[in-house]
Amino acid sequence: MIAHYRQLLRYYWGLVAFTFVVLVGGTAAISTFLLYLSPVYTASAKVSLLPTQTELAFSQNFVRSTTINPANLLTQTHIEYLLSREIAAKTVDRMIAEQAEGLPRPAAAASAPSEADRRLTGLKNQIAERFTSFRRSARRVYNIVNSGRHVQIDPYTDAVLTLQDSIDVDMIEGTYILKIKVYWGKPEAAAAAANFVAEEYVSYARAQADAASRRMEEVLSQEIAKGNGNFSELEDQINALRLARANNFAALRVIDPAIVPVYPAFPRVIVNTVFAIAGWIMASAFLVICADTFSSTVKTDADLRRLFGPRVLGIMPLRRPNRAKLAELAKQMNLQCNAIPWQGAVTAVGSDKESRRLTAVIEVALRRLKGRQKQYAQYQQGNARTAEAQGGSTALQAVPGGPSETVVQLGRLLDGRAEAAPVNGVKVTDLGGADESFSMNQARGFNWVVIGIRPGTVAEETLQGLTARLQAQGVENVFGVYLKG
Repeated sequence: MIAHYRQLLRYYWGLVAFTFVVLVGGTAAISTFLLYLSPVYTASAKVSLLPTQTELAFSQNFVRSTTINPANLLTQTHIEYLLSREIAAKTVDRMIAEQAEGLPRPAAAASAPSEADRRLTGLKNQIAERFTSFRRSARRVYNIVNSGRHVQIDPYTDAVLTLQDSIDVDMIEGTYILKIKVYWGKPEAAAAAANFVAEEYVSYARAQADAASRRMEEVLSQEIAKGNGNFSELEDQINALRLARANNFAALRVIDPAIVPVYPAFPRVIVNTVFAIAGWIMASAFLVICADTFSSTVKTDADLRRLFGPRVLGIMPLRRPNRAKLAELAKQMNLQCNAIPWQGAVTAVGSDKESRRLTAVIEVALRRLKGRQKQYAQYQQGNARTAEAQGGSTALQAVPGGPSETVVQLGRLLDGRAEAAPVNGVKVTDLGGADESFSMNQARGFNWVVIGIRPGTVAEETLQGLTARLQAQGVENVFGVYLKG
C-alpha cells in the first residue's frame, strides 16, 4: 500500500508541485510582500483594576443565582468600557494632539542615507501607496456588492473605527490585571496608542468612580442636613466614601506601560510558510487519494498486479534501459513461462512506435538466453528430421553464428498468414499498437505476449478486455510492463 501511494506521488508529481507552488510559494511570497509593505506591530500595556468592597459585594449579589465568577463579571465590564467608541475617540484626539507635537521617533541615523537607499525607499513608498489604493478600491467594491452601496466616511471617524478594530483586551488569568494590545502599522504609533488607551481609560474610570462617590456623599450630606438618621453613622459613611476615592487612584492605574516593539507581529514569514507546508502535505494527500479513488486508469504496480498477477515486469525505460533492468525482465519472463523469443510477441497500447521500441528492448533482454536457444535448436533439429521423414513441410533457417548445417524451426505458420512470422533465433514479433483496430488474429499461436502501457493512459476495463481477448486466442502468458522515456 505504501509503495502504491509512493508511485502515485511520482505519477502526480506535476499536481503536487503545482500545489506546492500555489500554497507554499504563494504564502511565502504574500507574507514577504506584506512584511516589507504593510507590517503590523503589536504594543501592549497593563492596567490594574483592584475592585472595592462595594464593587465586589454588588458583583456577588448580581451573580448569586448563577455560576458566573464575580471577578470575571467585573473584568468583563471593564473590557467592554475599554473597547467602547468613547475611549477610542479620546485616544484618537490625544494621538492627533501628540502628532502635532511629534510622536516618539527613532533616533536619527549617524550618516545620511545613500542615493540607493533613497531610491529604494521611494520605490517602497510608491508600491505601498498603490497597495493602499488597491485595498480601498477592494473595500469599496465589496461594500457595493455586499450591501448595495458604499458610504464614504470622514477621516476622523475612519480613524476611530480603525483604532477600535486594532484594540484587543485580555484578562490575565487569576488577577485583576488587564492587558491592552494595539495593532498598528508603525511601531511608535502602536506603543503610543496602547499607552493612550490605557491612560484614557484609567482617567475615565477614575472620573466615573469619583462622580458616583460624590453623588452619594451629597445624598448623605442632605440626610444629615435634614436631621434624619444617626449623624455619626452617616458621617462614617461619608468618610468611607472619601477614603474610597483616595484609594481609587491606587486601584486604577497603569502598572506596565507599552514600549516600542522591535519586530512586527504580522506577518511571520517562517511560521506562515511552515503552516503552508503542513497544508500542502494534507492538500496533496487529499488530491492524490481523490484522483486514485475516482480514476479507473492503471498507474501503479499495484494496479498492474490486480490484472496480471506475478507477470508484472515493472517499469521499463525505452531510451536507455540499463543491464539490471534487462536482466530482471529476462529473469521474470523466464521464471513465469520459460520465455523463448520466437514463441512470443510484443504490443504497446495505442502506439506503433512504442511497440517497436519495446520489441527491441525485449529482444535485447532475451538474448541472454543464448545458451538455452542452442539446446532448443538441437531439439528442433530432431523435430525437423521427423517432419521430413513424414513428408511434412516446415519453415527452417540457419541459426546465426552457428554451423551451416544447423537449422531450427521458426515455428508453425500463423493462422491467416501466407508465410511464417518474420523472426529468427533472437527475433521477437512486433504486433504493433493495440488500439481499437487491433486484430486479435495477429496474436494467435504465441505462447506469451508483453503489453506495454503508459501509466494513467489506459483504463482497467480496457486492459482487462485486451488480456481476455489474447487468452481467447490461445496466449497462455500475458505480461504487463510500464513504459518510460
